[in-house]
Amino acid sequence: MAKGSPTTMALSETLSTIYLFVWESRITKELRSKNELFGRYKDQIFFTWNNSNEKELCRFLQTLQDKDSPIQFQQRIASTVRFLNVHIDNLKGELSTRIYHQAMMQKYSLPYVVGHSKQAHSDWFRSALIRAVCCSSSVDNFHLERVTLELTCLTNGYSLQFVETQVEHFFGYFHAHEMRYSKDPTMYDTFRKNWFSYMTMQYELTDKLHQFNDKGQLIQLNYRYEHGPRCEFNEQFHRLWSHYFHQHPTLSKEKTKALLTTKQQHSLNTLLAEEKPTNLIQ
Repeated sequence: MAKGSPTTMALSETLSTIYLFVWESRITKELRSKNELFGRYKDQIFFTWNNSNEKELCRFLQTLQDKDSPIQFQQRIASTVRFLNVHIDNLKGELSTRIYHQAMMQKYSLPYVVGHSKQAHSDWFRSALIRAVCCSSSVDNFHLERVTLELTCLTNGYSLQFVETQVEHFFGYFHAHEMRYSKDPTMYDTFRKNWFSYMTMQYELTDKLHQFNDKGQLIQLNYRYEHGPRCEFNEQFHRLWSHYFHQHPTLSKEKTKALLTTKQQHSLNTLLAEEKPTNLIQ
């Protein structure tokens, strides 16, 4: 087998994944016994270490590396770290987290503009608010991030009504409208735990959608236009679907999942700004 061939590279990546999984299993076992926190994304690993003895930590990591020699890692030890765009601080023994913004990136910019509908930006705004409450351990940092997100939408041409509707829905989901202007840490902790529970439920629903898709039981339908009472239409659609197909062998609610989405551009400005294909002159 030739060195550097695609097969060799794929095998190398597989072995690295296996070794990383073994390394992760061993380190999590040690950390859980000491009631530490652990997180991993691809080849990035974050964990807390409450023992102030840095030599003991280095000895612990070196022992793991000696057992799994193919794994090479670079360690950074500090009271302040960044992990997945989250700023993490050790404030006198108390773990503090908040959203991290890169200094080189424009602060009030949307992640995408051309080729996406208003619904896509609405979904992004809601997801960004959820991310803000999950990543901000203090109520002050959360409100600062919320205001930044609101200004981002207003700066990019969205109306105040659009922003207010999204924010009211975000706080109203758990009937916590007063949380928008409250700085009560106890109230905020309760609100934050509710969103963590919601995210766990969403992960479970996502797994179910993947299962439907793998079995060829996922149906996706697209709107021609996104304007109008979409929520009422969605409820009526699913109600009729369940009524007519509740005993169907393949299209029943238990056998098939139907998703309703939109492709239509939300404004003429976005449509005209979309990059056109190049036409060659004969």
